[in-house]
Amino acid sequence: MTLLDLYKPIRRYSYPLTAVLVVLALAYFFVYKKVSLLGAVLVPAAAAACWFLWLKLRPGTSEITRAEQVLAAIGNGRPTFLNVYSNY
Repeated sequence: MTLLDLYKPIRRYSYPLTAVLVVLALAYFFVYKKVSLLGAVLVPAAAAACWFLWLKLRPGTSEITRAEQVLAAIGNGRPTFLNVYSNY
């Protein structure tokens, strides 16, 4: 087992882990340290915002499966994001 094998799950789930840490930090400072109405509203609102953004920003299934489709997608007037995987 290499260090990279340990890092892959963290990299894959970095957004949910970060969102949980942010919500826990907000809960600690706004609810545990100083119980207030602002904290009672802000913590669930931050959790809902992180969940909504995760749903909107996560990648979907790819529509492109062949090299010809990649070449056709480039320069067709729509933004194209290419993610190239390499073993090196």
